[in-house]
Amino acid sequence: MRFRYTIALIMLALMPASSVLAQYDRAVVSLTRLDYVYYNIDNPMSVSVPGLMPKDISVNIGEERAFLHRDPDGSNVNDFIVRPKDSTGTITVHINEKLENGKTRSRGMLRFRVITIPDPVVWLGYVRQGDTVSLDDLINKNYIQVKAKLEDFNFPLDEPEVVSYEINRSESFSLPIEVQGSKLSQQAKDMLSKARRDETLYVENIKVLMPDGRTVTLQAQFPLK
Repeated sequence: MRFRYTIALIMLALMPASSVLAQYDRAVVSLTRLDYVYYNIDNPMSVSVPGLMPKDISVNIGEERAFLHRDPDGSNVNDFIVRPKDSTGTITVHINEKLENGKTRSRGMLRFRVITIPDPVVWLGYVRQGDTVSLDDLINKNYIQVKAKLEDFNFPLDEPEVVSYEINRSESFSLPIEVQGSKLSQQAKDMLSKARRDETLYVENIKVLMPDGRTVTLQAQFPLK
């Protein structure tokens, strides 16, 4: 089950809307862990107002700042998807109660900061950046790839794609080997066959395509053993 931002609005009986909003600013809204959403990806969110049926709730957001729609894969009708259009700033989610006369009454609003996905961590095969990697495995194992992993992310997301990188060893006097894709090329393995187990492997200029469409450049080092 994917993690969802949860907005829970507590209705205060017999209070005018302005009073509800004042209370809202202090304690009416509770979020699960987060007060931000990620740029240009689908952020799952659940919205509910105690005492109201989902059909009596409308959720709106400024279309110039973000897209909002019901989640077709959500477990209930309270599930929404929010996708910010800008990589910085804030978006405001407005929650309204639908009245019998066709009008609406505000039940609060919530501002989220918009941030970009954090840079992923580089892995070489099963080894995390900075950790020692087996030289024999690099030369002889065909499954070794350079990977970029989003660690401890808040909900499932497509893995970033390694587009290309450069690789070299600390005692080499040659230019780095340029590799397209994520797997070790034969040229890279030939370079590694000349390495010693006390050298350091440099994986640099790693071009990574992120789930939000951005391309980031990463660097990593791996001591050889």
